[in-house]
Amino acid sequence: MWQMQRTVANFDAARFRSLGPGYLALSLAGEAGELANVVKKAWRVNPLIGQPDGYSVVTAEHRGLIADELADVVMLSLVLANHLGIDVEAEVGRKLETIDERVRQGYYGHEQA
Repeated sequence: MWQMQRTVANFDAARFRSLGPGYLALSLAGEAGELANVVKKAWRVNPLIGQPDGYSVVTAEHRGLIADELADVVMLSLVLANHLGIDVEAEVGRKLETIDERVRQGYYGHEQA
């Protein structure tokens, strides 16, 4: 298990035990919406954010806001995973293999050399 997943489990032990999976999933969706809203506001400041090289134009202020919302998304994801007995590190590894296979098969519109 990923060390951060353990850290969140220890933190969670005293705080989120009364929340069911539905509540956690809705909370996660809300945090993802807050993340999207920060990015939308950053996009208004500089439309280049919508481009592949747009990472370089994100201001320090927006990076801080994005970091805060990403932390909420990751934390709630780990709380949900922990309560369901899901090893996030193993699942991310599995998913990366699936995506790699899809890329090699041209699933995303281009084949990998």
